[in-house]
This record gives sequence, structure tokens and C-alpha cells, in this order.
Amino acid sequence: MIFPRLLLEVFLLLKYEADNTTYLVGGCVRDTLMFKIPKDYDIVTDVPMSTIKTIFLNNNWKVSDTGKTFFVLNVSKEGKNYEIANFRKDIGIADGRRPEKCEIGDMSTDSQRRDFTINSIYYDPMNDKFYDPVGGLKDLNSRILKFIGKPSERIREDYLRVFRFYRFITKGFTPDKKSLKACRALFTEAYTNTTPERVRMELEKIAI
Repeated sequence: MIFPRLLLEVFLLLKYEADNTTYLVGGCVRDTLMFKIPKDYDIVTDVPMSTIKTIFLNNNWKVSDTGKTFFVLNVSKEGKNYEIANFRKDIGIADGRRPEKCEIGDMSTDSQRRDFTINSIYYDPMNDKFYDPVGGLKDLNSRILKFIGKPSERIREDYLRVFRFYRFITKGFTPDKKSLKACRALFTEAYTNTTPERVRMELEKIAI
């Protein structure tokens, strides 16, 4: 796979400065496997936030730690921005959009906090290896859209996931029956508890 030069620099810095476990995850892995060019890249690692910040500042990157409460940093250089997060475990549901708090986790807990199986495939570009803790590769190959674990729990963690589910269906995925049933059952609850702005953004992504 071919990745942007600065993205590879991110991995090289984390690998040789901190000797860690670091992967790409989420939409960028899904899109690459579908032969699409990713719009952005999400990175997950076991390197502590403080170490990441030091490494990148020392190598002329800008660092924003506004997401540090949720163990997320944004690093940027030459107009390119990359989100780097720790492996996380969500605790509780605060408001149907975010957890009450996050704790440091591992790949197992990190995969369980994501929405769809196809968005929980991890890729190590340094060794060209995939890690698939929830069966996302099989579902991606079959173009099946399925929530991870119990659909109703994933939806109530973030109500926007109902609208994302329908958006992915329009892009050629077949809905898993249990996942679709949960979306239908919780649609009104999700709509009531999601801001109009977030719903509008998903509708625009469907239309464009």
C-alpha cells in the first residue's frame, strides 16, 4: 500500500523514537481495502500522550492537545493533520454522543468502542499486517454493514450512528438484519437526541 510521505514520517517517529505498537484504524483502512483514497487517517498507539507531544514538537510538528481528555492529540505539518489516539476503553454514556470518561485500553477494548465491524480493522504499515478483532474483514469482503456487539448499545453510545448506518447503505453495503432492526426501533430516540446540525451533515454526505 502507498501512503502519504508525512503519514509515514508519523509512523517512523513513533517507531524509532518510542518503540511502540501503532496502527492505522477506521475509515482509512476500510477505504484503502476498497481501493479508494482515504480523506483522512486515524492512528492508534500505546505511546503515552506526553511522549507523543515531546517527539513531534522536537521534530518541527505542531501539536494540539485539545482532545487530551479523551487521549487524543492532533499533529500537523505542511498543512497536513493527523489524529493520534491511545488505545481506549469507554466508561459509561454521558449524553448519547460521548462516554462519561475514557481510560487507557488495548486493541480489544478499543475495537469494541467503535461503530461498525468494517471500521474496526487495524493495519500496521511498518510490517504490512492487518489485525481484525471483530470480523471486519469478512464483513467488508461481503459488503455487510454490522454494528459491533449489541446494536442498541452501540447506537445509544452515539445516536448519530443511526444516520451513519443509513449513509453507508447508500454506498453499496447490505444492512445486517439485527443492526437494521435496532436502527428502526431507535430511530425516533436517535433523532430526538441528535442536534439538527449533525443530522444535516450526515444527510449532505448521503446526497453528495
